[in-house]
Amino acid sequence: MADFAVPTLPMRNSNETRAFYEKLGFICAHQQEPPDSFLFMMRNGVQIQFFEAPGIDGTIRDHTCYIYVDDLDATHKAFAAAKVGKLMPIEKKPWGVPEFVLVDCNGNMLRVGCPRIEM
Repeated sequence: MADFAVPTLPMRNSNETRAFYEKLGFICAHQQEPPDSFLFMMRNGVQIQFFEAPGIDGTIRDHTCYIYVDDLDATHKAFAAAKVGKLMPIEKKPWGVPEFVLVDCNGNMLRVGCPRIEM
């Protein structure tokens, strides 16, 4: 198996976070109830874990992760159809990568893009 990393982001409420991500097409791989709330969500090859942080401020974007996808347009359309969070349009960044941003129910910023292939 290749090396990989799994982001672990804060959440205020595991049930609300689970419902949010399920609307985006993620499935719950594990949900740990209090007092040590933990959530593990998966969509295609993407894995995101969440830890309980009930005091986080959902308006501050200091937690983020980057998700690379093969079909950026289809992923954006699927996320738009879910009608959750704050979804930004796809834009080409100065470094050459097209991407979009989705802010989740906890204020976590998911940046989604296609990998840039250099020749």
